[in-house]
Amino acid sequence: MSSQRSIAIVGAGLGGLVCARVLQLQNIPVIIYEREPTPTSRQQGGSLDMHSDSGFKALQMAQLVDEFKKIARYEDQNMKIGWMARFTLRTSKCRPRSRSKIGPRRIEHCYARSYWTRCNPAQSVTQDDRNKPTLHFLDTALEPVTHDFVIGADGSWSRVRPTLSPTVPMYSGVTFVDLFLADITAKTHPELAAFVQPGMAMVLGDNKAVIAQRNSNDVVRVYAALRKPLAWLDEVGLTEGKEGAAQEVLLREFAGWCPQATGWLRVPCESIAVRPLYTFKRHAWAANPGVTILGDAAHSMVPFAGEGANLAMLDGAELATLVAKNISATPGVWLKAIKGFEAQMQRRAVTMSDESMKHMGTMIAEGDAAARAGTMMRRMMMVANAWKFVRKSLFGWIG
Repeated sequence: MSSQRSIAIVGAGLGGLVCARVLQLQNIPVIIYEREPTPTSRQQGGSLDMHSDSGFKALQMAQLVDEFKKIARYEDQNMKIGWMARFTLRTSKCRPRSRSKIGPRRIEHCYARSYWTRCNPAQSVTQDDRNKPTLHFLDTALEPVTHDFVIGADGSWSRVRPTLSPTVPMYSGVTFVDLFLADITAKTHPELAAFVQPGMAMVLGDNKAVIAQRNSNDVVRVYAALRKPLAWLDEVGLTEGKEGAAQEVLLREFAGWCPQATGWLRVPCESIAVRPLYTFKRHAWAANPGVTILGDAAHSMVPFAGEGANLAMLDGAELATLVAKNISATPGVWLKAIKGFEAQMQRRAVTMSDESMKHMGTMIAEGDAAARAGTMMRRMMMVANAWKFVRKSLFGWIG
């Protein structure tokens, strides 16, 4: 490939942005096509743990650690787990300090000065007989644009992925109803604020859960999780565009639960989103010299191990590094490099996706899921602390 050829990224999420940032650090021009006109056009997800071997590593590769440290929150690390009928604390733990919390929008702010985004939602990608990709847009008034290399970082329902694979995400069986609650302070809601402070609190049982997570700026994100078929969501009106009655449905579903859980469902919400959780079965595709995918477009997974966003960031950083190294390579070497990246990305994603599904099966389950989840969390913490001790003993560092 020639260093003069053009590279496009579809999707300005975390994976796409970190990919663009690392490319620009290597003086490689890139353009991002994004559906949303601004980063604040819709509510982003809740706080993220930056894992030292993935998300934080990507920040290092993007030379954004100093920016990150200015806005990271190390204080919100504790987790409470309790049972639905009465909140009995099962575990309260502090995660390793390297797992600092930060909101997706604030991470995106780190990259904001580093890329140029065109608000042109992509509809599809086609390729000519030389594998040169052309982007077609939802707005048919826009002329298609041809690039030399297109990176699909456009999420679970990627418009780029069909160029490589017919695989579509499968419903995991669990849906989140995401409640965005603002101004949750000791003054406005003393009991609720104390319950979630500092960090996260989960009330589990009967194939359901209420998960409250402290975010920055006195915001709390509440996720009501229900193991229900998709058809049930339509029957009760828990679908996009019908969120108005969501709190009434949730209060019926969680009737009899402890007040630490149901109290959140009565607070007026700034916004409500219904999010069925999707994942992939194992899938692969033939390497393509003109197109690749990363993040949720390649390996969508349920959010029960905190790995999805971290892996997307690492995908983006590693792909950008590979592109920079091989930008002038022969076609054969270029294709081999893309194939190697995709294989490595898929190997680690399969492991993390399986772990995420296992955790979801433990937490959203029949009976006293809190006891099982508490045991699981304690074991995870023991492993994390043991590995931290080994690293410090052998290498003299903790990351």
